[in-house]
Amino acid sequence: MLRAGVGFAAVMKLLGHTDPGMTMRYVDVTLTDLQREFQLARSQPRHLAPQPKASLAPRKGRDGLIDSLLVAQNLMLVLRRSHTNGDTRSRLDRLANRLTKILAEIRKLQIN
Repeated sequence: MLRAGVGFAAVMKLLGHTDPGMTMRYVDVTLTDLQREFQLARSQPRHLAPQPKASLAPRKGRDGLIDSLLVAQNLMLVLRRSHTNGDTRSRLDRLANRLTKILAEIRKLQIN
């Protein structure tokens, strides 16, 4: 069923298991399965934050400021993913939200 595309949680429910470990007793994971999952993960990296578009020459004015804030926001997301501590992670989340609001306000400005 898993090879046919049915999700693990659905297979677990269909078998009447409440513990994933019990379901894993019935699942035979082969090298082909591992290779397929690895190739799928490489082709569709959902865990990576999008990289900001960097130009060769830094822009000036409002656009340059926006570029810099986007880079800072991206670096903050990378840093946040490396921390599992709840307090540190939540502080980084709050800072990222503030940056999002700042970027929205700066985009509204009509300056060069």
